[in-house]
Amino acid sequence: MFTAINTKFAQTTLAIAATVVVGIAIASAPASAKGGRQVQTQDYKFKKAMHGYEGHASGGYYCSYIRIPKRVCRGSYCKVRGWTLRQECR
Repeated sequence: MFTAINTKFAQTTLAIAATVVVGIAIASAPASAKGGRQVQTQDYKFKKAMHGYEGHASGGYYCSYIRIPKRVCRGSYCKVRGWTLRQECR
């Protein structure tokens, strides 16, 4: 009876230790190895301000965008000469 309890304790301890080791290995792996998604960024250049797609896309990604003005300055005078639309999907 004493050996059965020691064996059960040893098996439980071994199972917990193995679970902890696997958990640490997964937590320290890079996102691509975990099956996680990477941020995808794409820039588009336009002469006027445009809107991009914001919402859920295929593959479970969520996309959003920002509009960045391209300014040309001469002294203290600046004028917008174009726009960059930056789309990010996570």
